[in-house]
Order: sequence, then C-alpha cells, then structure tokens
Amino acid sequence: MQQLLLVVIAIVLGLGFGSLTGGLVFSPAVCLVAGIFLVTPSLFKFRLSDLAMVRHQWPTITRGLVINYVLLVGAALVIGYLSGDIGIAGAILLLAMLPGGGMVMMWIATSQANVKLGFIIFKLNLLLLLPVTLIFAGYHDLAHGYFPAPDLSHANGFVAGREVKPLAPFMILVVVPFLLSRLILAYFPGLIKHVEKHQPLISKATMFGIVFYLFSLSTSQLLFTVSGEQLIRALLATLAFYATAVVLAEFLTPDSAEGRALYWHVVTRYITLALILAVFSVDVYGPTFILPVMIAYFLQIGAAGLLRSRLLARAKVA
Repeated sequence: MQQLLLVVIAIVLGLGFGSLTGGLVFSPAVCLVAGIFLVTPSLFKFRLSDLAMVRHQWPTITRGLVINYVLLVGAALVIGYLSGDIGIAGAILLLAMLPGGGMVMMWIATSQANVKLGFIIFKLNLLLLLPVTLIFAGYHDLAHGYFPAPDLSHANGFVAGREVKPLAPFMILVVVPFLLSRLILAYFPGLIKHVEKHQPLISKATMFGIVFYLFSLSTSQLLFTVSGEQLIRALLATLAFYATAVVLAEFLTPDSAEGRALYWHVVTRYITLALILAVFSVDVYGPTFILPVMIAYFLQIGAAGLLRSRLLARAKVA
C-alpha cells in the first residue's frame, strides 16, 4: 500500500509540476538511472554458472515463454484491437511483452516460490528486451491501417519517438548494469552489503523519482487532452489484460515452488520500464499511450497483496 501511495503522489506532483512549468524535456539519462539503481543491484547475486539451471528448469521456462509471449501477446492484440485506439493498443502490447518487473522478486520471495528460478526467469526476460524493442519499433506501421490516426495536434515540439534507437534501451538497461555489477563485484565488494541493506529504500526512492520525472515531462502533459471516453476505454482494456494474465496464471502454472515463481512472472509487468519506453513514443501513438501504463501501476500494486494470499492458499491446498 505504501508503494501505491508513493506512485500516486509522484504522478500528482509530476503532472502538477509539468502543468505549472510547461514540462521538462525528455533525457535518455532516466534509462541510465533505472539501469543503475533498479537493475544493477539485482545482478549482484547473479553468476554465469546459474544459467546451468536453465537446462534443468527448461519445461517451466518454456511454459513461461509460451504464456507471456504467445498467449498474453495474442490476448493483448485482441484487446487492443477491440479498444479501437492505437495508443491503448500499443500500450497493452508493450505491457504484454514486458513480464516481471522491479518488484517481482519481492513477491516471489514471500510466496514459498523457487527464488533462484524466479531470478533466472527475470534475467531471461530482460535479455528479451532487445527483440521486444525491435518488434515494438515497427508496430505502429503495421497497426496503422486498423485504427484511426491518433490526435497529435498537441504534440508539436516534442521529441520524436521514431528517433529513439531500439538498441539503446537494451544497452542501457541490460548491458551497462551487467558490466557495472561485474565491476562492483570485482573491485568494490564492500559496497554490495551497503546497497543490499538499503535496497528497499533505494528501490522506492528510484521508482518515486522516475515516475515523478516522467509525468513532469512535456509529453506527459498530453494526458490533459484525453477525453473521459478514452480514459474509460483504457481502464477497461487494462482490466481485461490483467484479468487474462491472472486467469492464465491460475490455470497454467503448477502448484509447486517452481510454478509459483512462474506465476508472478505472468501476473506482473515491468511497469516502470514500460512507462519509460511509453514516453519515447507518445508523439507517435498519441496521449492515450500513457493511460494503460499509468492504470497498470494502480492495478498491479493494488492487487499484489491479494494475489499473494491466493497463491499461498493454493500452496497449502497442494
């Protein structure tokens, strides 16, 4: 609940600051901040030898790939098409292709799940960030004929999303944090204990800062141009997507420590990363592009406690 409150405060303050000042200009440095403070600490316990687990856990990992990148992506395409809005459709697809997230390991660790397997799946999903950004870069052109053109009349002067290279997020959010974690492990091992001790505070502060910054951008001010109908469509589409994810997780993940680890990688999305990538392309997809990602914060963080209780109840029955 505390995390949800922090997100709400960050959104309100960010939009308020942007409204009063005209909004900040986007800087790719926000990706670097996310990579250093959100991704790098999670890599301290990662060893290349851990990848040997992939061979033994391949059935569970394959199941996760099918659920997330075939079933959920397929559902996202259908939900997006039914929304009738290319911005909402693009955002739902982006959420579908970014399973897991910054908080997923916390929920795995408190759900009698296989933590090491959950971590491996988390890293494999990050490695898939490059094909995700490559696919998403061409989605607008492929989907253009199926939706009305977005209203971009208020987007004059904003940084063009088409100018963002798909390789950049992968390098900043995956390659740089990995190299930085290896450097710290080799030369600054004492820093690791300090970071791990204060990790909850670091994560919350980083999430608050990133959300505040992204909603204070000039592009985020486009949210003030959306209609009530568009907001309702985005809410219904996001609810439908998360309901689909929960149903798939309930029926397609086994009642085991491995299954519970996979469960969280189905019902949660990397919403902070999705928000960063969404801001790249607001001027391409229109203002509704931010709505599902913003709504996802409330749904995912708000429902996580209930899902955890449900998962633990399943474990007792099993």
